[in-house]
Amino acid sequence: MNHELTLPIGLPGQGMHLGVDPLSCLFLAILAPQILAVAVGEDRESVLFWVFVLGMVLAVVAADAFSLVFGFELMSAASWVLVLRGDRKPATLYAGIAMFSGACLVPALFLPAGGVAFGLILLGAGAKAGLAPLHAWLPRAHPAPPAGISALMSGGMVKVALYVIIRYGFVVMAPDVKPWWGIALIFAGGASVLIGSLRAVLETELKVVLACSTVEHVGLIATGLGIGLLAKGFGDNALAATALQGALLLAVAHGLFKPLLFLGAGAVKHATGTNSLDWLGGLIRGMPHLGGLMILGCAGMAALPLGPGFAPEFLLLHAVFGAAGTGGILGRIGFEALLAVLGLSAAMALVSGLRIVGIGFLGRPRTLRAAAAEEAGWPVLAGMALLAVLCVPVALLPGLLLAAMQPVFAELVPGAAPQPLAYAPFPLALLLAGFAAGAWWFVKIFGARGEREVPAWQGGFGKPPPWLPFGNPMTQATGTGFSEPIARAFGYTILGAKHLDPGEVYVLAPLARLHQVLTRAAERVRRATIRQRLAFVFGALVMFLLALGLAQGG
Repeated sequence: MNHELTLPIGLPGQGMHLGVDPLSCLFLAILAPQILAVAVGEDRESVLFWVFVLGMVLAVVAADAFSLVFGFELMSAASWVLVLRGDRKPATLYAGIAMFSGACLVPALFLPAGGVAFGLILLGAGAKAGLAPLHAWLPRAHPAPPAGISALMSGGMVKVALYVIIRYGFVVMAPDVKPWWGIALIFAGGASVLIGSLRAVLETELKVVLACSTVEHVGLIATGLGIGLLAKGFGDNALAATALQGALLLAVAHGLFKPLLFLGAGAVKHATGTNSLDWLGGLIRGMPHLGGLMILGCAGMAALPLGPGFAPEFLLLHAVFGAAGTGGILGRIGFEALLAVLGLSAAMALVSGLRIVGIGFLGRPRTLRAAAAEEAGWPVLAGMALLAVLCVPVALLPGLLLAAMQPVFAELVPGAAPQPLAYAPFPLALLLAGFAAGAWWFVKIFGARGEREVPAWQGGFGKPPPWLPFGNPMTQATGTGFSEPIARAFGYTILGAKHLDPGEVYVLAPLARLHQVLTRAAERVRRATIRQRLAFVFGALVMFLLALGLAQGG
């Protein structure tokens, strides 16, 4: 740490050590805008909200293992109570994951640097981040609390978990890094990308769609980190720096557009009483400002060109291409398969963004409450506008942002010289704006005056008849119907399911089986008594002491 502060609390004779360096400053910068955007709303009145924020900040600025564990578990406990207030069912599963995460992290942070310690860190922090196969809790728990807390959980809490992996993989254990650490992260990241992107297409609840998209983006970040660790283990610092550029830039972008979308989903729920895409529609007429901000957030989620999510994925694809060119025949095949996964996930992310905008905000309203929806309040719009404004430099000036992050890359991969970003969105945006202005002027001067109505099948969208004030529902695609072809393809051909449940769709049968095992384990945790849970914690501590004693004896 570059700057340290010791507080007279914590372990006897040790205190609590806090500090900042370039890496922790970057993650504090990721947390700050979303905390401010959420604090503008009603959540600032909750004590648990500030305890949750305190836990995240402590985990990032911790300069010793005790402070890191204390902040991490404080974050977990506060978020669990907030989830419990929203829905008890996912809170039980979340509690089991939090206990598992702590049981892995506590011994890992005190063990000597090596493969065992990193493996436990990957399990503990990866479970909290929502990496496959320990991701099943995230799409259930993140939508449960109020929208502001959901925004911080998806935009901030998962970043803190990834920060722990980065801190120990690239800094604390840097001299002992092994290539298989990166391979494990790549496998977990690739599975998360595939599962998250497919589930985001199949779900119909807006907040669940966004939570599944978080699984996908966490997988993308983990894939970049895995390529960076793999390259660092082989001594290829240039490739490691490129992969880290993509991963960390995506962490910054995701920390902006995903909280924006969750805040918007909360405003939709408040205005209409539902988050189901099957019951929304036409919201942009009654909520034009919210609709515009949601379109910007969906552009980032779908990684559209000139959006905040495009440049990071551009860099990640370059890192995958570079990694494929440095390995043997098996490595080339594996990275080509990873490219196919990333390509499929990009297409699925585009479909997810299109579903949210096209079905939820465009078309005709499907219910009376959707038709009567009013604009969101100014606190929500102010928080979303803050995040949207910060998305602009990420989208149009990623090169300047990467230059500002250079001290972080120097800390993680000393001596590396990252290649300049071969993508200049700002001139492209200016060129596009010039063409749009010219087209508007041409239509204004030479276009036909007035309006005319034509049938929908001729490219128009006429007024509904008096006896069907919302139009015929059969003429509009629903959230379920829009994703039915994908659900049938993946649900029937790969899993052989006869009755498809979108929440249970997984691409690979082994992952589905593992999910069932984890679900049964979580159910046993839910039914366990207090004595049994305390026995589990005691047993974990005994195993930790045994492992520590064996390591010291060795």
